[in-house]
Amino acid sequence: MADRIRGSGPEAYPYDPALRIDSQHGLDRLRCVADRAVAAILFALFEAAERNSAAATADASELETRRTREFEALKTHAARALEGELGAKPKELADSLLLDERGERVTDERSLREFAFALRQLRRLAG
Repeated sequence: MADRIRGSGPEAYPYDPALRIDSQHGLDRLRCVADRAVAAILFALFEAAERNSAAATADASELETRRTREFEALKTHAARALEGELGAKPKELADSLLLDERGERVTDERSLREFAFALRQLRRLAG
């Protein structure tokens, strides 16, 4: 939406004394502001808010993508540990933290993060 209004300005919304502000929506409310300097300031504020909203949405999307990649990496690392590819001690740790009472793999994010933390501690202690 910000792209649509960029390059226009408050002049695209000329003052109309017959309009009531509560009957207008969005930038059309600028038509109800007689002081065009104030309308220009409000227009600039609206553009800034639109840019900030777009940036926040992009940041949230990037964060979600990163979390998904990290979660998939944790699952792969845990699977390797359960298969014994990382050694006997990491396999024992994975068995105790990532298998439920029926011997089924647990793959929720919390369990995987706890396993990753415990594995780092194990490696730190092993030297």
